[in-house]
Amino acid sequence: MRKMSTALVLLFVVSAGIVAQGAKLSFTWAFVKRAADGSAAPLDFSERVTIATGDLFKIHIQPAASSYVYLVLQDAANDVQLLFPDSFDLFAKTSYAQTRHFVPEGDNWFTLDSTRGTERFYLVAASERLRSLESLVTTLQKTASNPKSTVAARNAARQAVLDEIRRLIKEHSQLAVAAEKPVTIAGGTRGIDEAVAKLAIRVETAKFYSRTFRLEH
Repeated sequence: MRKMSTALVLLFVVSAGIVAQGAKLSFTWAFVKRAADGSAAPLDFSERVTIATGDLFKIHIQPAASSYVYLVLQDAANDVQLLFPDSFDLFAKTSYAQTRHFVPEGDNWFTLDSTRGTERFYLVAASERLRSLESLVTTLQKTASNPKSTVAARNAARQAVLDEIRRLIKEHSQLAVAAEKPVTIAGGTRGIDEAVAKLAIRVETAKFYSRTFRLEH
């Protein structure tokens, strides 16, 4: 992920919801800020939150079986990158489901750079793999890493990913709101990952879920 820093305002937008009854899609997520004492503090996206220069952030994702979660960043410079999973091969591994995943991993945190504009984090999940989105992201990654690709080709690949995300959100926009509730984890806190996981929200729904986190600075 790019390094980011400066004062900014975090705005939260719910892009689409899901049917909770008969839920097949289930996962937990958390978007947290590192407090002055080093602990993890939840971000309240129900209101505007001002972030100071140098603030650090971490994202937690823990999918259940048959739940495929994607996290895509469109930064203030309009670059687009897949933050989770780091490879689509992860979906086929037994270690994917019921595992706590963090962006970034371990003791690392991320901060926002001084580029003015809007950072958009698209959190998208489905009960089946989103093959079209995966294909477009793969094309974007190959185009971005190819030194011979043109600016027009890179822009087109980025836009194709964003258009697909927006198409998915629109397609499922008529679904009922998903069930969202805080996660209860027994036992004491041992390390920052455990602390972040304790702040997670559990999502339960039937087929599709999306949420867009807008970071304005």
